[in-house]
Amino acid sequence: VYISMNGDLMASRYDAATHQVGRAVTLVTGVRREALGEAQFDISEDGQLLYAPGPDATVGRIVRLKQGGTPEALPLESADFQRYDLSQDRRWFAATVQVTEGMELRIYDLRDGQHYTWLRGEGVRQPLWSPNGDRLLLGTKDSSQWTIVRGSPSPGARPAILASSPFDPNFPDPIDYHDEHTALALDWSGSVTYRFDPSDAHPRLDTVITGGRFPSVSPNGRLLAFQTLEASQIIVTTYPVTSRLRQVASNGVEPIWLSPSELLFRSGVAWMLVRLDPTTGEPVGAPTAWARDPRFSDTAGWSNRPDHAGGIIYVQGPVQSTAPYLRVIPDWVSQMERAVDTANR
Repeated sequence: VYISMNGDLMASRYDAATHQVGRAVTLVTGVRREALGEAQFDISEDGQLLYAPGPDATVGRIVRLKQGGTPEALPLESADFQRYDLSQDRRWFAATVQVTEGMELRIYDLRDGQHYTWLRGEGVRQPLWSPNGDRLLLGTKDSSQWTIVRGSPSPGARPAILASSPFDPNFPDPIDYHDEHTALALDWSGSVTYRFDPSDAHPRLDTVITGGRFPSVSPNGRLLAFQTLEASQIIVTTYPVTSRLRQVASNGVEPIWLSPSELLFRSGVAWMLVRLDPTTGEPVGAPTAWARDPRFSDTAGWSNRPDHAGGIIYVQGPVQSTAPYLRVIPDWVSQMERAVDTANR
């Protein structure tokens, strides 16, 4: 029993000896599905189905938000956006989109609304624009290999492979593209941050910090911010040589730089702003409330990115954010088995 890409509850036969799956049957539609893919249903020991009805929250729209403002939608269609980035000139938007056949990396021109699919694959990771917006850096993966690739997006063009490895959960994933010669990659399993030169055809990976998530270099290249693996503290230190680790918030996620002296981080569906000394990272006052959106949708990887105009972009989910009631179907497992047997005769 599983949820399909469009949010339907499906079932099929499964042969444990051959690992073959039979013809699938749609059984229930309208099961609430959250932004990261979890579906709100469960099955009791006596065969009842319990589920929360509601819209598919994996499908949302990209919005722009400024301090204390109202979210404004970018001129894009709604989709299952997984990871995304906006070029510094605010013209090009790159997004990894979940589709039935896997994942697509779509390139949007916000000037005229046109877009095309640049890459397709089993796993397309975080796209990161170069500072001048002419290249993308990202990771890809499938069942046998991880790669770090870089290229200039255009229909039919293929990116260059900078590094690759047989499938390895510790292989680093590009997470920050600061300048032409500075990029960060993160080993999500081990929480190890590396730096490398993305202009090098075969870059060397050098360890920067351990125990951190969502690292990024400040716009002036003097500081490094990250979220700790334990306790989700927001930490700032000097870069490229780390010195004193300064805690700027006791709890928060995904710190992003708005300027060399302004660091934004998220707590639930709200954002907080902390001002810093741009050279030492010393906080200048306590964090202050910046904005809030109850429809914020948490996505894979970076779930908010700078809009390079003092604000951020993120996925906004459907209007209905909670289920008004739960639905119970007694003896559902028996009904499911009969429907699957009928379809597979």
